[in-house]
Amino acid sequence: MRNTRLSMLCIALAIASVNIIDTSGQSPHLPVYEVSRTATPIKVDGKLDDAVWTKASRFSDLVLNLDGSQSSYKTEARALYDDQFLYVSFRCVDDNIWATYKKRDQHLWDEEVVEVFVQADPHQNSYIELEVNPLGTMLDIYLLAIRKPLHYESWNSQNLKWGIQVLGTVDGKNGDKEWTCEIALPMEDIVTAPNLPPRPGDRWRLNLYRVEKLPTPASLAWSPTRNDDFHLPGMFGEIVFTDRVVR
Repeated sequence: MRNTRLSMLCIALAIASVNIIDTSGQSPHLPVYEVSRTATPIKVDGKLDDAVWTKASRFSDLVLNLDGSQSSYKTEARALYDDQFLYVSFRCVDDNIWATYKKRDQHLWDEEVVEVFVQADPHQNSYIELEVNPLGTMLDIYLLAIRKPLHYESWNSQNLKWGIQVLGTVDGKNGDKEWTCEIALPMEDIVTAPNLPPRPGDRWRLNLYRVEKLPTPASLAWSPTRNDDFHLPGMFGEIVFTDRVVR
């Protein structure tokens, strides 16, 4: 697996060359999530058995489709942070788990997957997209603007961590229970953040998604985009970093 990175300086210069986005028309009804600080680094293996996860607040369940309608698929998500990482976890109830892609940076969105979109500065066009499927395959993308990514294989986060755990089989057959995922996004990659590490009170834009294919296709979101498109940063929710510490 090729794992090379463009320098952060090059990315920063590229970001500076794109236009500033206008956030004045954003809806006042987008969801907000308060991120607690973890005093204990998380073992990123997908098992969700670190004690701090039980003390982290849950996002409102990802039971909404992109259009805001209710879905029968149940998904729990939580987030934590420390000086090194933004941590996100998913628990996906699923009686028919399916994926086939095993190579990094394949088009994972064509199959079943969970996704994290992070935009640390809403006054910049750039954002990061992360996807993990039930086989533990990662897609990490740095986008300079909406649907304008650096070439997928030219930017692979060097210190990104992720893990999955499957209660069942990833074969598209019934009889499964759930799959879980943990992702640790390095703070060093989030180059547009006003402060690194973030300070209590800092606000970033973020959205969480789940794509389901079997037995019935669905695209779930924490903050529904009201459109058949994940790449609408103006509809992302907001995370607020707090000084609450969990152990």
